[in-house]
Amino acid sequence: HAYLQAGFGGLVLCAKPDEAASWKRALKKAGRSKDAIIVDASATERFNILDYGAATLAADGFEHNLVELMKYFSEATDVASGGGNDGDNAFFRDAAMKWLSHTFPILGATFGNLRLKDVYEMVISAAKSVREVASDRWLTTSFCGKTIYALSALADGGDARAIRAIEEHADYWCEEIPNLGQRTRSSIEAHLTNLIYPFLSGKLSELFCTHTTVVPEMAREGKIIILDLPVLTYGPMGATAQSIFKYLFGIAMQREAVSNKTRPVFLWMDECQFFLSATDAELLSTCRSQRVCCVFITQDIPTFYAQLGHKKHDVADSIIGKFGTRIFHANNSDKTNDAASNLVGKTIKYHSSKTTAYGKNTGGSVNQGEWHNGANAGDGVNQTRTSAINSYEDYIFHPDFFSKGLRTGGPKNKRRVDGIIVRSSANFKTTKAHWLKAEFRQ
Repeated sequence: HAYLQAGFGGLVLCAKPDEAASWKRALKKAGRSKDAIIVDASATERFNILDYGAATLAADGFEHNLVELMKYFSEATDVASGGGNDGDNAFFRDAAMKWLSHTFPILGATFGNLRLKDVYEMVISAAKSVREVASDRWLTTSFCGKTIYALSALADGGDARAIRAIEEHADYWCEEIPNLGQRTRSSIEAHLTNLIYPFLSGKLSELFCTHTTVVPEMAREGKIIILDLPVLTYGPMGATAQSIFKYLFGIAMQREAVSNKTRPVFLWMDECQFFLSATDAELLSTCRSQRVCCVFITQDIPTFYAQLGHKKHDVADSIIGKFGTRIFHANNSDKTNDAASNLVGKTIKYHSSKTTAYGKNTGGSVNQGEWHNGANAGDGVNQTRTSAINSYEDYIFHPDFFSKGLRTGGPKNKRRVDGIIVRSSANFKTTKAHWLKAEFRQ
């Protein structure tokens, strides 16, 4: 609500089916319903991923940046599918990316634009032998052959872009790929087709592979782009599509020059684990200077590790460590609660002790002499008291406080939720420390 009232633009990723409806209500309350751009199954709003990438990332001869985009495709698919594909063969993945590095320049020079469908057709119709490359049938009937033939004609006509593509990339398709062993070739093709295929038909193709009506830069104009493709409805591919848009949004926000007059924007991700990426750490490291507020909401720290894969704990830690403000609510995860307790830190506490000692003395004597007889006796009580104050270091909040000491809302708590807010390098006035216990209305 504060972001909307302050005039921010933003990008909202949706994991839950009711997320978009919640933002529509918030926009209406803030008087900003007209600023909403809803990307959903109606396909009213569309975003051609490759065309946008070609016009921005790959402009001025930097086509290889599109390969980086496709690497992100692969990573996003792994994460959305439930946990970073740690067992993936790096050789075949790298080889697949090499194929793409020789595909984009040829398609761009031949057709002037890029479509994932054309990438797919180029891959599956590549010549299987040098003899096939020399045949008229391959040149005139296969998509790959016809594309190479058309590109050659453009080059013969003096087209500079076509000449460069022929010189730098045609040999790869006409010599190197045809000479690959069948097993290697099949594995590379499988990786590429599995990566691209979900976007070749249905709603994903409509939304992300046709034409463009919405681009990330619209957020700087005050638009709130809501990707209403909830993961719990559309599954891993809904998450992948949103994650790719998020990636390009981050690059767009980092690429532009900003001043104190630049409109601030936000990136909002509830259940953010579905959309995580190693590139998030890069965005988080620059977002403040680029006037971007990033909000990541998740259940616990182990969820980060699980989604990114067990070999990427350092990536998860890097992402978590970049946040300047963290809010911890009631949680049953030991690792999360340990992290919260350590983050808040320790303080010097004092323990007082008192001791009391009692003693009793009893004694007597008898004297007898020639002239005098006598006796005396005596007893006494001794009491000693000591006190001491000892200092020791202890957690401000023990880990179990985060599982037992915070309210969780609902009618029994009058819909109040407790949280511990921790900021980096800044103290709160009330606590004179970097942490604050706060109450939230549910």
